[in-house]
Amino acid sequence: MSKKKLIAVAAASAAFMLVASGCSVGAGAGTTGAGTDGAKRLSFQLSEPTSLVPHENPGSQVAMATCANLMEVNVETQELEPLAAKSVTSQDATTWKIALQEGWTFQDGTPVTADSFAKAWSKTATGSNAWQGNGSFVSFVGYKELNPTDGSKPKTDSLSGVKVIDANNLEVTLNAPNADFPKVLSTSPLCPLPEVAFTDAKAYEENPVSNGPYKFVSWNHNQEVVLEKWDGFKGAAGFSGGADTLVGQIYTAVDAAYTDMTANNLDMIRNVPATMVSKAKSQLGEESLYEVKTGSKQYTLQIPEYVKGLQDPDLRRAISMSIDREAIAASLLQGYATSSDSLVPPSLDSYKEGSCESCAFDASGAKDLLEKAGGFDGTLVIEHTSTSDVQLVQAIAKQIQDNLGIKVQLKPMLGTELEARRNNQELEGAVFGLWGWSYKSSDQYLSQYETGGDGNVTTGYSNKAVDTLLRSARGEQDEAKSAALYAQAEALIMKDMPAIPLFIPTDFGLHTKCAVMNDAQGDLQFYRAGYGC
Repeated sequence: MSKKKLIAVAAASAAFMLVASGCSVGAGAGTTGAGTDGAKRLSFQLSEPTSLVPHENPGSQVAMATCANLMEVNVETQELEPLAAKSVTSQDATTWKIALQEGWTFQDGTPVTADSFAKAWSKTATGSNAWQGNGSFVSFVGYKELNPTDGSKPKTDSLSGVKVIDANNLEVTLNAPNADFPKVLSTSPLCPLPEVAFTDAKAYEENPVSNGPYKFVSWNHNQEVVLEKWDGFKGAAGFSGGADTLVGQIYTAVDAAYTDMTANNLDMIRNVPATMVSKAKSQLGEESLYEVKTGSKQYTLQIPEYVKGLQDPDLRRAISMSIDREAIAASLLQGYATSSDSLVPPSLDSYKEGSCESCAFDASGAKDLLEKAGGFDGTLVIEHTSTSDVQLVQAIAKQIQDNLGIKVQLKPMLGTELEARRNNQELEGAVFGLWGWSYKSSDQYLSQYETGGDGNVTTGYSNKAVDTLLRSARGEQDEAKSAALYAQAEALIMKDMPAIPLFIPTDFGLHTKCAVMNDAQGDLQFYRAGYGC
């Protein structure tokens, strides 16, 4: 869908009740299976959530299953379409008129209104609430007033750029034109909240209520989260899934999830490491692998600006040049990844081959650059989560250590701990991580390097020229011109190299035959899985 089309999008039809999957009911091989009552039950790998409220933990698969946003990608059409919205329109990409579907309710029976969105957005945008989704509202008029830079208490509790016209109509004014705004409306921090979330926030945290295709049932901490299909959901089939019950089984490492899958105790694994692919083919069969069609993810080493000793761009380039990506991709990753040579994946329009010149392996040149940078006497710390890709980060560390002759120390930890260290600016070195888009746009990658942008908390990188180019690209409604501006911004960022591009993984999911996986523009969302048994 072109950006021009996105300027005025409207629901092709009002609302559909979910259609039955047409699948027979019964426990198939490798599934936690249908219950004795005939319910279709699917289980998926999950890390212990920090919260089930989408605005607090925007990346949660659980939150996506329980929230129906204004816009969403339909897995049947692969198009961004209105869901809870009837239409989203703008003449200038700055002021947006949003009309809601009529008659929609939350799972507790209360109506979904314009207030449900406006109040949720203001609460998320208020910095003192410390919700992870806060950064999604930087572009809204009124965000600054809710986030005083001097640490004082905001003098208001609502976004002045969000105007409730009536129960079914909203108007949003942005600080600057953003042709991607309808895509932004598909992200978890933009979910609505029911009135109970404001009247009894503590109780709501333990028993969240939303308007999505699945409703929350229970959360046994460090064990499982159970969701149940909600009969009142009015979205089309392409916005939901086939299971009656979804169980997020909580693991601290993907290996444990894989073991459970081989024992028929788990139905779906997301982000399968390349090192596991061949083993899965052998043990579970080719049919157990689901390849995501669009490259939407990238591994990087991000370098916080505040970490002393790592600020020199030549040092960063030397580290990058010391990594033989081709060798790692061919050996450890067994060909299920390609080397990165840009801060955005090739699937995006702004991608320019070779924009990261120092991504080419050159051990001799890396040593020369290291010398030019004055050497490095300390220990390069690489922090990463311990749940996956451990072998990959070990291989990268060994390349750096062997080819540059510097000491590298790995610091594995739980995702929640790494997130806290990132948010509190307590990182001690580079951070190994995987980044993917919430919607298909170069902005999803490059805003990490915009002052205060989404994901900027890791590096804290700031460059006024980059900020200007990104704002221009965001407001440009001509796709080719927008892509060119994003490419210019990337070229400037690469000069400072706050992040080292590493690999574009071939993204696999693992599934039993009962779990029919669907992707949404490159992302696997468990709740969208069909039921194939």
